[in-house]
Amino acid sequence: MAKKKFKPQPEPGVAPWVVTYGDMMSLLLTFFVLLLSFSSMQEVKFKKAVESLQRALGVFAQSETIIEFDQEPSQGEAAPRNQTIQTTREEVLYEFRKMEQYLLENDLDIEVDLTMTPDGINIKIKDSLLFASGKAKLQKAGIGVLDNLFGLLDGNPNNIRVSGHTDSVPIHTRQFPSNWELSAARAIAVARHFNEMGISPDRLSATGYGEYRPIESNSTAEGRSMNRRVEIFLKYEDDQPTGNLDLPLESEVMNYGG
Repeated sequence: MAKKKFKPQPEPGVAPWVVTYGDMMSLLLTFFVLLLSFSSMQEVKFKKAVESLQRALGVFAQSETIIEFDQEPSQGEAAPRNQTIQTTREEVLYEFRKMEQYLLENDLDIEVDLTMTPDGINIKIKDSLLFASGKAKLQKAGIGVLDNLFGLLDGNPNNIRVSGHTDSVPIHTRQFPSNWELSAARAIAVARHFNEMGISPDRLSATGYGEYRPIESNSTAEGRSMNRRVEIFLKYEDDQPTGNLDLPLESEVMNYGG
């Protein structure tokens, strides 16, 4: 009797092509998920950047605007009352960009540092640009920089704080018995120049800190050079008082020998 032949039974499980197809679909799905996640990350970063800029300028989230820095803000009809703050911020930002361009074009970006913060604009100027060593009389180059800052500082009613800083190397002259007197006199010289240009004195204050607020170590020549500076801070304060202040030019040390 002839033996009955049996057909080979297929192995249990899915067909090989199904596995390959499934792997391909999984890879495609992973690829598109990655694309979507990258897109979401950029959107989040963009939103954070916009929110940061809005906080710096004091513009609320619902106030959407497009600022073109190659065009000066229009001088048309007066803005509605509820848009006054936004318009002022746009003009200040325009002047800020214009000042940045001036510094770059004149190779002054190392001597002058502009920073926009949530509280206002901070400007650091190295003392060598403004004053001769041990002196408090403004130099011609420094006056040019201050004159170009006028548009940035004069376009709004906010307060301007000027502070003078030195390194830790002591000074002892008839006019300046210590670094306190020197830093105060330099801050007052800058504030007085702004006043002479037309900025109201009730917006100005001048403070001398001497060597007591360093931003770098005084143990190196480079650090001491960074510490010798004048800082100008334009504060954003929408609810600030507008009346005259008791001390428009205040400093920690006002009386120094002449």
